Amino acid sequence: VAIRAGADTIEHGSFLDDEALKMMKEHGTWLVPTLLAGEYAGKGPASKTMPPELQKKAAEAIAKRSDTFKKALKMGVKVAFGTDSGVSPHGKNAEEFALLVDHGMSNIAALKTATIDAATVLGLEKEIGSLDAGKTADVIAVAGNPFQDIHATEKVVFVMKSGSIVRQP
Repeated sequence: VAIRAGADTIEHGSFLDDEALKMMKEHGTWLVPTLLAGEYAGKGPASKTMPPELQKKAAEAIAKRSDTFKKALKMGVKVAFGTDSGVSPHGKNAEEFALLVDHGMSNIAALKTATIDAATVLGLEKEIGSLDAGKTADVIAVAGNPFQDIHATEKVVFVMKSGSIVRQP
């Protein structure tokens, strides 16, 4: 229904079927899989205190979301970064990158989901999302090479926001 109504994005998408994924591809609807939310909601400490019916639903969603995400990638559905931060602890957002890679994305494709792809979803690709003259200088540096080890994204050592240094070694 959301795709037919013209939604730009579908968040989570755990239970999307083949028809929905095909429609997303045809309409250019983006998938924001929020894999990290499933990890914390279904496998994290909070999952142990959920009522049994919610634990069951979370387990089903985690199992289904992996298959659905892999199908979406195979079909060429566009993917943008999202974490549902708050479900997982703040500051853990970068763990989404490893989950994207573990589910079939290349390291570079996963990094693009949080940069130019996310900017495009928001209609802000002319202002943010890549390092180009005239764009807002939002930059991070990490300890390591995320092209080789995606977990390097979890070790931020430098942050520049709008051209101002916020954090440095």
